Parts: sequence; C-alpha cells; structure tokens
Amino acid sequence: MAPAGSQAVFDSLLAKTHVQHALVQGDGRRNEVPAVPDEETKAQFQRAFMTYFSIENGRFAGNTKALALTHIFTGDKPLLQGLFSGIGQPLTLLSDGIELRNSILVMQALTLSAVDWMEPISELLMANNPHTSSTTSAPPRFPRRSERHLALPLLSPEEILHQLAYDGRLSGVIKSGPGFHPQAVSHILSNPAARAAVAEYVDRLDTSDPRLVLSQLAALSTLLTCATHKPGQAAFDVYLSRLPTCVHSALVVMESWVDDAGQRESLVRGLWLVVVLVYVTQLRPVVDGRLLVSKELAEERRGWEEMMEEVRGRVAGLEEGEEGGGDWRFWRMLRSLREFSKVYGVVHGRLYFHAAWKLVGQWQGWTGLGDDREVMLNIRL
Repeated sequence: MAPAGSQAVFDSLLAKTHVQHALVQGDGRRNEVPAVPDEETKAQFQRAFMTYFSIENGRFAGNTKALALTHIFTGDKPLLQGLFSGIGQPLTLLSDGIELRNSILVMQALTLSAVDWMEPISELLMANNPHTSSTTSAPPRFPRRSERHLALPLLSPEEILHQLAYDGRLSGVIKSGPGFHPQAVSHILSNPAARAAVAEYVDRLDTSDPRLVLSQLAALSTLLTCATHKPGQAAFDVYLSRLPTCVHSALVVMESWVDDAGQRESLVRGLWLVVVLVYVTQLRPVVDGRLLVSKELAEERRGWEEMMEEVRGRVAGLEEGEEGGGDWRFWRMLRSLREFSKVYGVVHGRLYFHAAWKLVGQWQGWTGLGDDREVMLNIRL
C-alpha cells in the first residue's frame, strides 16, 4: 500500500475528477483499468492514471523498472495487453523510456496501456491461463496452448502467415476497407470464426526461444512493410510500417528489463497477435521478397551514414509530414531497420539495408489511409 498521505491525495484526485465514470466506486474500491467510454473522457483518464503511476513510483522508491514489471505482468488485469494498443504505441514509449532512462516516458507508457486496455485482447491472450498471479509477490504464470490446438504443430511466424493468408474464416470480415482501428479489431474479434482463426494462429507460434521469434519477426515485419505492393507500383502501408518499430521496441524491453522466461514468452506472444491483427485488417497482402531484389540495390555501395545524411539533407526545411521524409513514422521505420541490421545482419544479410534504401528511394507518402486514388497493396481478391 502507498503511504496514507499519498493514498489520500490519489483518492481526492479521483473523487473530484472522475465521479461520473466511477473510477472510485461507492464502496471505496478503485477501478484501476476501466474501459474508457469515449475519446472525450480519454484525456481525463490519462491525467488520473499519470498521477496514479507517479504515486506508485514513489511507493517503489523510484525503482521504475520494478514498478513497470509489476503492473505489466501481474495482477488480475496485467497491463501487458495494453502495451500493444495502437500498434504498440505504449510499448514504443516504454522502450524509449528505457533507452533514454526517462521515468516520465515509462509513466506515460503505463498510462496509455491502462487507458487503451482492451478486454477482447486480454481474453484472447489469457484464455488458456488459469494461473495468472493476482499479487505482486507471487511469481506470474503465463498462457499455455489451448487443448484444441495441441495436435497442431508449432510454426514460425512466416509459416503461420502463409497459412493465415489463405484462411477462408478471415474472408469478408473487414468490410470497410483497410485500416487498423478499434472498430476493425472489434469486427475481427466479435466474429466467431475469425476470432477462432486468430486464436489458433497466435497459439501455434513457437515461443520456446523468444530471441529467435524476435529475429523472425524483424525480418517478417520488414517484408510486410517493403515487399507487399504490386510489382512496379511501390507502396508503403502506414499501419504495416509500424510493425518494425513495434518489434524493435519489444527487443529493447526484453533485453533490457525482462529476464523471466515466461514473461519473455508472453511479450513475444502479444507482439505476434499485433502482427496477425494488422495483417488481417490490411486485407492480407501478398508478401513477395523478390520486391527487395534489384540491380540497383545489389550495386549500392554507400553505407548507413551516407543514407542518413542523404535523408537529412532532403528533409531540411520541409514541414512536418511534407513529402520527402518529414514524417515521424518514416524516421522511426529507418531507425528500426538500422537497429535490425546491427543485431540481425549476420543472420539476414543485407535485407534491412536494402529495405532502407528502397524506402529512401521510393517512398512518396503512405498508403492504407483510405485516400482517393491511393496506391493499393497487392491484395488477394
């Protein structure tokens, strides 16, 4: 428990600001992970949770790592599932906080995880876990494979994605066009057949070696970003392009803070769910690695520093979002590819280098936003 003074401040803040939405209930209990009713009240919840986690940081004597791991991996409603909302936006904030040693960013990551926590995501990830720890003192236990799927072989991400691409249970579920948003995710998870398919493919991932899974997801997320367009019509999907950053963020969190084997498995399992959901919402485009093979790329002799200097020179004087690389997602993508090259270059060769040069040379804006006449990915119809 927090000191009495801090607890009184917390209760006062909640009571004054959030009585309408019952963050403090009549019997004195607190809803620490409520469902946010709408966007208008989201900012209010963010302020309340930011204050709460700041108080918690004091209770943990400033040990931000212990605070974060406790809330992410333990309790009746662990915040792990919330880390993957918004294609891993809280996860990316958490990794930024770790890399920059900035506790405020960690508090923001926990806040967004709490505010954007989704019950359907939690149910899917924890459905096979009857032993989740509800206290911070007991060691957490994590999902086991569903008995329904035990007869099915465990597979790599690429093998699963190939099967998922042709699964009829996911056909016609997304009726409003591509776009990763809460409504699209709800359509998938509220459809019994589609939900069963997603649960199966998440369950079939071989998570016995989390480091290997992250290596595989680094390569796959790169292909999903740079090798899913039609031949001769380069296009980069705004939602698929977030996946490499999400993978890199998971790598930072795992290698820096997460030592427990079960927690590592849970982290990569949640990450894989994000990849599956984004791939489905973006209408399961064809992945063609040959699109990253060209004479120009093969003959490119400039290195990463020359590439970054070229991009920096190109965007000098441009406004945010203006064509040419002023978009933060563009920079995030490049940074993730460069980090992947450092970590996995020995395994995957020049994959990330070629993908980065392709992005620099052919990116003219994002597709997948639903704009009129935007270039479409290579979608199976």
